[in-house]
Amino acid sequence: MLVAVDSDRFLIESMNILKRFSRARTETNLLILDDIFPHLLSAFRIAEYNAYLARYDKSVVHSTGGAFPAVGEHRSFTAVRDEFVAQYPQFAGRVFQFDQKLPPAQFAYFVFLHNVRHFLRLLDKSRTPFAFTLYPGFLINDESSEMLLRQVCASRNLKKIITTQKLAHEYVRGFIETERVEFIYGGVFPSNKLTTASPPRKYYQQDKSTFDICFVAMKYMPKGIDKGYDVFISVARALSRLYNDIEFHVVGTFDPADIDVSDFKDRIHFYGTRQTDFFPQFHAGMDLILSPTVPFVLRPGAFDGFPTGACIEAAFCGVPVFCTDVLRQNIVFKDGEEIVIVPRDVDDICESINHYYKNYEQLIQVGRRGQKAFERELGIDLQLGKRFRILDEYLS
Repeated sequence: MLVAVDSDRFLIESMNILKRFSRARTETNLLILDDIFPHLLSAFRIAEYNAYLARYDKSVVHSTGGAFPAVGEHRSFTAVRDEFVAQYPQFAGRVFQFDQKLPPAQFAYFVFLHNVRHFLRLLDKSRTPFAFTLYPGFLINDESSEMLLRQVCASRNLKKIITTQKLAHEYVRGFIETERVEFIYGGVFPSNKLTTASPPRKYYQQDKSTFDICFVAMKYMPKGIDKGYDVFISVARALSRLYNDIEFHVVGTFDPADIDVSDFKDRIHFYGTRQTDFFPQFHAGMDLILSPTVPFVLRPGAFDGFPTGACIEAAFCGVPVFCTDVLRQNIVFKDGEEIVIVPRDVDDICESINHYYKNYEQLIQVGRRGQKAFERELGIDLQLGKRFRILDEYLS
């Protein structure tokens, strides 16, 4: 009996080795699946997927482009890809529009739970092993999200789920074995592009006459309540009545029609959506970024990562981050030293900003310590290294 069992195991292992060898010789090694790449507004995808394309020479991206409207994009996939290739010509011929067929691949990877709808059936049909990153964007304690989680966790082809937030990590462990979940705090953001391109910072009453506060986010609901745009405007209105030299700046899909700003229209500036190369110069003149997000209002169970991607990119540029943390997801940053965590209350936020406005050197130090802390925890080399280790295991 022992001989028979050993023989069976040997046969299975031999077949697996031959299968991997065959794939390595004749197929794509890493198949990246997505719904917005190669749109340049998705900076974290550009940073992560470009790194994979550079590291794995037989890797390709197949994207539906279905999320283009979420960033206000109405051009064709070909037009968006042409813009990407003009900026990254080394990846020409490796980005394709998804057409309901998967090319043979050694391993596949995607991000966000909702993409399970697009790709799981085909991955299982082709028996392609895969991993995915469970970024915030799914719904906690929601029947449809839980159904998707159960489906993907039940797949024999799923090798690893990467979680990036404490809440998501604890939640998903109720659906899958612990050894198939890898916690990597944060995400992949272009810290290299933001820090190397950053001009010298401009400081209030030293290099400029205004104290500048910014808000950076996309609008997903009226008044941007989930991102805290309503609170930001209320804070801006209150501070504009107290001080004549505070200016406010909004980047993203917001405009003066979302919430009335006519009473301080000369003090608030709207920039629309911007790509990564806009931010080093922009953030050099910002004294702080305010991000008073709130969970569970966009939809029941919906929540943002902590901090938001916009805050992370601002911090890389040396901007002090003032943000809420309703779900207590902060596990690495020192409040009051590397970041300023505020309640989602207009008066309390104004009081906090007023303190740093009057004690500006303290604010400068928060920005400097924060920049070092964000690079320490979320720098691109650190983040990619942890992900390379996982993918290398399955692509060796």
